[in-house]
Formats: sequence, C-alpha cells, structure tokens
Amino acid sequence: MPEKNTGKFLIDTNVFIAAVKRGWTDTTELLLHLLSNRGYQLIANDVLLAEYRKYAEKLNAIDFYEFLVKRVEVVNPEPDDVRRVLPYFPKSQAADAVHAATCLVTGAILITNDRHFERISKAGLIEVWSITTAIKRLIRR
Repeated sequence: MPEKNTGKFLIDTNVFIAAVKRGWTDTTELLLHLLSNRGYQLIANDVLLAEYRKYAEKLNAIDFYEFLVKRVEVVNPEPDDVRRVLPYFPKSQAADAVHAATCLVTGAILITNDRHFERISKAGLIEVWSITTAIKRLIRR
C-alpha cells in the first residue's frame, strides 16, 4: 500500500513525554525534526495541549512546551466527529477519542506507542505510526 503522507502529524502525549524525559533521544530528534521542517505541520487540540502542559510541568520542560505550542496548529474536532470514533476506544479513553477525531478531520497521521489506537487504525479511519516507524520514515530514510 502506498504511503499517504499529508505532512500533518499529531504527536500523542507518550511521544512528548519520551522526547523530554531523558535528555536527547531519537524521539527528541523526531519531535524537533517535525517542528523545524517546513514540510510538516504539527496538529493538536486543546485536550492534547493540556496533557502536554501537565507533563511539561512535572518534567520541568515548560520552555519546550511553550516552544512547541507556538508551532502547532490547534484544531478542535466537533462533537459529532468525536462520537464517530468513540466506539473504537475503551470508555476510560475519551481523550484518545478526541485525538483520533482531530486526526480524522485534519488527515493528520498520529504518532504514538499507545495500543488504544490499534482498533481505529485497523478500521482505516486514521493512520497511526509507532514512534519507531516515524523515526524510520522521517529521519532515518
């Protein structure tokens, strides 16, 4: 299947945490690559930005959070879009449904290591890449 890359990506919270938690890693390089390359657009929603901020405060990474926030496009999906994807998630994962709905309406590829997105990915509603896949496809070509 040919890769359909819109150039838009949504970075799940686990990617943000991995990028800032342990100093410079491949995940840090991936996130900075996405932020600095004009061919890519990072997409977020208000729920995701609140998650980023919570972890940025815990990990003493507020400066990086503020750097990131200035470079993302904020798109909040409509309630109908969220309802459309809710059946693919456990009831306790409503935030993940919002992230998936954001990808659905923007065409963004979700980068995550969270297994909660497997069902919606297999259904073909959104494209989901693991962190390793994103690094291989975007940095280590």
